[in-house]
Amino acid sequence: MTWSLEIHHIDVKASGDSTLIVARDDGVGHAHGATIRTCLIDGGRQKSGPIVDSYLTNNVNGLGTGFGERQLDVIAVTHYDADHLFGITYLLNRGPLATPMIYDDTYIYDQGETSTDDDQYLRYVQAIARRPGRVRVTRNVASDPQPVNKQRGVHQVVPGPVANVRTPPAMFGGGVVVPGNPAIPAPAPLAVPAGAVIAAGTLAHWWHPYWLVGREILWTDEAGEPITELRPGVPPTVTCIAANRYVRDAAGTARFRAGAALAGPEQLKNEKSLAFLVQFGTFRYYIGGDIEHVQEGTIGRYLNPNNTVGGRVHVVKASHHGADTASRPAFIDRMRPETVIISCGTKNQYGHPAAGTIDTLDGIRPAMPGGPPVRKIPHYLTGYQDVNPPVSLSGILGQTAGEPGPPLVARGHVLLEVSAVQSQYDASGLRGAALTATVTEIANATGAAPLPAGLLEDMNDVMIQAGSLVDAIGAVIGSVFAAPPGLGSAAAAAPAIAAGTAVVAGGVAAVVPAVYAAATAAGAPPDAAAVAAAAAGIASFLGTAPAGAVPAAVGQAVHDAALLAGVAAAPAVAAGNNAIVAVTAAVPATGRFTVTYWDRDLHPPQNRTVTAF
Repeated sequence: MTWSLEIHHIDVKASGDSTLIVARDDGVGHAHGATIRTCLIDGGRQKSGPIVDSYLTNNVNGLGTGFGERQLDVIAVTHYDADHLFGITYLLNRGPLATPMIYDDTYIYDQGETSTDDDQYLRYVQAIARRPGRVRVTRNVASDPQPVNKQRGVHQVVPGPVANVRTPPAMFGGGVVVPGNPAIPAPAPLAVPAGAVIAAGTLAHWWHPYWLVGREILWTDEAGEPITELRPGVPPTVTCIAANRYVRDAAGTARFRAGAALAGPEQLKNEKSLAFLVQFGTFRYYIGGDIEHVQEGTIGRYLNPNNTVGGRVHVVKASHHGADTASRPAFIDRMRPETVIISCGTKNQYGHPAAGTIDTLDGIRPAMPGGPPVRKIPHYLTGYQDVNPPVSLSGILGQTAGEPGPPLVARGHVLLEVSAVQSQYDASGLRGAALTATVTEIANATGAAPLPAGLLEDMNDVMIQAGSLVDAIGAVIGSVFAAPPGLGSAAAAAPAIAAGTAVVAGGVAAVVPAVYAAATAAGAPPDAAAVAAAAAGIASFLGTAPAGAVPAAVGQAVHDAALLAGVAAAPAVAAGNNAIVAVTAAVPATGRFTVTYWDRDLHPPQNRTVTAF
């Protein structure tokens, strides 16, 4: 039995959003055969419905109505905007009732019942009811603070039975702990602005707006409760972390987070978006509909409470199609993603993504003129803004998927895949694992170990956030010679940084001796100078060389620095070999995840797969 994770970002054309999560079990070694579990998050506009339907039925192995295939398990609607909801309504209305469809027996999660109705919302509710096998799990949730009390014709809207509603979400698997996805306690009495809690008299009939926050949705029954049967292994999970302006926070409660007091109706709808964390082993992915920066502030602190690279979210789906209402620099810095995906189809009327969002991902911060560059983040767009000729808004480091034509050659779908092996990799990625192995082994070899608590984490963080190799060298050397958690010898930092950055083009072989010589000349002890030299050496290498060459470079940095510090030849060789083994075990050659998209710039144009390390 081996699980894997696929996240399909569907090019819905124009403005809109649709993402499919697939947890796949190959069935090997167990009595059951291969199987999948699927969750569709949003469906784009109504005209996008056929695109989504075609993609689901033709591009996802194992999803269908035939023998041995599974129907779509879960649909999640992040909010009721046309470019997220209407495509779902189209899918739910597909086909004559006598014809089996993949949407027949789906569990549906959304914001819940609104305090007012409009035609499009009613059409969505009616579409759910077309087929009896569907269950709207959140039908009893009141999405607005005020009590729900409205008439639809002569029938007053009332929820179904809700006796003994359990507020704290249970863990997946009937109590089996899923790493990184613990149960949370019931929210304390909510200290929120007046009117933000449902009136006490209605609680017997309606669930709080925060009911979904903290609940896992991929493995549930029709009541939203975890499936009691144990699944072998640890499969991917999809957990709601925000709903109706309530956001899960580091204290394990649902915190009410609203923007401006006079927020307009569009901002209010966006702020109420559902947001989810997809987790598979150590891999984490975030998606949040059109949620805004006010909610993202709390989300970032919840997902990365210590603000370190060890708490990073590896892939972020930019909220609101990359608009300037979300994905602000502080949020991106906190999440520390390796990759960002932006859903922004051809000729979307809003010109998404915003230039400021792309600048953030490209490491450009206009608010800090003259300041050091910050980390550049690879990003992928699902569509070109204009077609003839194709015009992309992807910026410097971005890639735009598809060949829009005319005529249409390939859509801009972007597929993210994580294998079982990849799901167990070091959360800090290749750069973090390489630096950790380098510093740990040189410290052991020279007697600098045990290192002060927090030093490795600090070094990893400042290196990964650096915008250039020169900045990375300066950052790690500065950490080594800083006051605690560093090793001291502050006077050695400046000359060591100057020496290392002067020869950065020479790589490990040039940087290690230059830094060591400058540091010891400035009074640093040999062990501290060796740690700084080896760390600077590997920092000069990462990001410029193929991933396969990193283990050897780590071994060289440790070996060379150890010899300079007076370690005998045999122990120096052993330390280098130990570092090679450590970094290879932390991040094997298959990388952290892969991204596949149609690249029109290849010759000839074709699907391209990029491995992220």
